[in-house]
Amino acid sequence: MELDKIAVTVRPRTPWEAIDLGFTMARAWFVPLWLLWLTLALPIYLLSALFLSEQPIWVIVIVWWCKPAYEPLLLFWLSRALFADKLGLAGTLKQAKKVIPGQLLANLTWRRFNPNRSFNMPVTVLEKLKGKARKKRLAVLGRGQQAGTWLTIAGMHFEIILEVSFVFLIVIMLPEELRWLDLDNFLFNPGRLEQWLQHLGDLLAMSLIAPFYVAAGFALYLTRRTELEAWDIEIAFRRLINRKQARWSGLSAAALLLLFCGGLLSGGYAADATAAELDVREAKTTIQQVLDDPAFGKHKQVTYWKFIGADDQPDAHPEDEHWLVKWIVQLMEGFAQGFAAFGKGVLLMVAGVLLAWLLYKAWANRAFLVIGSLSSARQNRKPKPATLFGLKLESHSLPDDIAGACRQLLQQGEIRQALSLLYRGVLVALLQHERLEIPDSATEGECVERVLAVCPADQGAFFVRLTRLWVAAAYGHRLPDAQLVVGLCGEWEQLFGGVSGHVE
Repeated sequence: MELDKIAVTVRPRTPWEAIDLGFTMARAWFVPLWLLWLTLALPIYLLSALFLSEQPIWVIVIVWWCKPAYEPLLLFWLSRALFADKLGLAGTLKQAKKVIPGQLLANLTWRRFNPNRSFNMPVTVLEKLKGKARKKRLAVLGRGQQAGTWLTIAGMHFEIILEVSFVFLIVIMLPEELRWLDLDNFLFNPGRLEQWLQHLGDLLAMSLIAPFYVAAGFALYLTRRTELEAWDIEIAFRRLINRKQARWSGLSAAALLLLFCGGLLSGGYAADATAAELDVREAKTTIQQVLDDPAFGKHKQVTYWKFIGADDQPDAHPEDEHWLVKWIVQLMEGFAQGFAAFGKGVLLMVAGVLLAWLLYKAWANRAFLVIGSLSSARQNRKPKPATLFGLKLESHSLPDDIAGACRQLLQQGEIRQALSLLYRGVLVALLQHERLEIPDSATEGECVERVLAVCPADQGAFFVRLTRLWVAAAYGHRLPDAQLVVGLCGEWEQLFGGVSGHVE
């Protein structure tokens, strides 16, 4: 490792400063890292979509589960770029066979839910440790390190925020006249198209967060090694040696020889050697003074829990255990730790989603939270349309007894006029619903969708049947039987209670 070529300033940092350093590296090298992640993730997404086209939810689950297969190559590229060795996309992909397969099975099974995955990954990918050596190395590096866990939890929340923002962006950008998506259905009851759009948002969110997640974990690893191995001191000494070598390189060998001979002839060498001899106690005092100087170093107090109880039974020798027992113990430990952290993260995500849903509902019903809510809501509602697809909906244009007027028209043989009057009356009656808003540009089908969404089921079913008959009569010139329309008039009186056409 050539520390002289490192592209960042090596110094002791807190874990949060290290995460900030990782974010800085991710911003500087975002494009190659993002392209690497997509190059690995898109084939898995497309293959999953091809074989599981009838179950879209499993497609995105598979892509999410395989994250540990995409991240090692990003870490490998970062480790080279940090030491001034930036590889191209093709050159990095050639190294995939060497970088990704190592311990991939473990990373996709019992280590999958390890919240410290980003911090532990360099030990596996860069140091290539496994088994006991890996476990001991992680025990040393991970002592007192919790920032990696919080990095994972924060990354999960940011992925959810980005995915929800993508959904809101699609819904908000659609014009009212072309809006074919309902936000409630999109979030809580999505269809096939809505599910694929959500998965596209998931894939985009994961690809945007992955470079920051991997780079931040790598920065935590570098900071921990700097603290343990004193990289900053090593680099300072190397630079000091380089400056000394550069200074002395200007002197010729002859000049050095003359100076050395002159020193011997003058006897100064022996005098300096004698003066350099210090008493042992005086040397210890001088060393202690140097160590006590605040500029030399610092003391840090670390508090952690340690089990101090005595174990009655002696521990079994590790070599006496069967390899299968060791593997099962490691598997159970990994799953227990992973599921504990995963459960904590899931609870936090559920709380965040619930809070977002409550805020959305509060905003959607904000008119009812104000004093005088009912009157304010009515005042704030959009005005009812005067006409819909050529039908007049003004109150004064309808008779007081709509059902009676329809029966009279039917007796005169005016089936189309009777059906038109009944359809207009139902529209006017339904528009009294507080939550039902129908724009002037709505079609018959859009009216049906909005009525079914907010009105009672019996009224919605009646409106669906009446709309079918009206569309067939108005556009297909297929008039229904007069007795069928008489029956609809009876249902109108039962469902709407003989509502007058003069609606306030």
